Amino acid sequence: MESFINEFITSELEGVGSAEEVLLHRRISPYATLRPGDLATLVKFQQSRLHHPAALRPAPICGSTLPEDSDEDACPEEVSEVVLNAADQGHVPAQYTVKGLRRHEMPVIGVYVDTRVCSGFRYRVRRAGATNTKGNTDYFWGGKARPLLSIGMGYGRRLTFQDDQHNNNECYFWSDSEPAGYAFNIHAVDIGQKFLIQGEDDAVLGEGCVEAIHEPQEETSMTAVEGHVTKHVAVALTCRITYYLKHHYGLMELMAHEDQETITGDAVLVRPRPSAKATLEAIEGVFLPRLGNCKFVPDVC
Repeated sequence: MESFINEFITSELEGVGSAEEVLLHRRISPYATLRPGDLATLVKFQQSRLHHPAALRPAPICGSTLPEDSDEDACPEEVSEVVLNAADQGHVPAQYTVKGLRRHEMPVIGVYVDTRVCSGFRYRVRRAGATNTKGNTDYFWGGKARPLLSIGMGYGRRLTFQDDQHNNNECYFWSDSEPAGYAFNIHAVDIGQKFLIQGEDDAVLGEGCVEAIHEPQEETSMTAVEGHVTKHVAVALTCRITYYLKHHYGLMELMAHEDQETITGDAVLVRPRPSAKATLEAIEGVFLPRLGNCKFVPDVC
């Protein structure tokens, strides 16, 4: 046995090239017999993998879980630079450039206010491109989403948000007061919000409670007809689900079984014409492994 190792394996390890070169040179087919020399080549190739594991490790993509020793900022959020023309909105022929705008955000700068920014809906706001000393996004009001009450007229348009103090509202700013501009992010769903789960026949099949919100909540479409505004917002949530068990005669009771699911859906926000406040009507397009296609309707009780 010792002579076999010395004659074949040891001799093959000396001066061998890469494993790919050897295998291509010999043109090993699926039907070929693995020779001792091939075994030696593969042994050396495996040894090189042990010494250089990082070279063969696939690079993580954005949104994947990174190793513990890696930098969590290795995959920065997608940002862009947009050029805006105020003349497109019927204002003075001014042109603005907003940098560091993320794909789910809407710009406000100078006299320009993105047409998707509407009063009655809730937004999180930050200065475009601004981060704090720790490298995190620095939102106004501690990151709290506030309803936009009004958008003023004129060149410097005042944007007023709902404040916790009714007699002394300090939640406002002017569109032209920040040279870099502002970034607006719509907010549709809250942590702790409760829903009833309806099937395709509108029967109530269970209930859910939001435990986590995975940013961003991104507006996908908007329609406005005679003051009636409807927005669709893509959301990703982790919910605690409780299923209902149906009995005869239309009775039902809670099942002991609960589950936690991460879902995606289309949150539908509606602001009727007489109202100054938008409400969440439902989260549509939800799929649960146990129930199939369904929708989440806010539990107002």
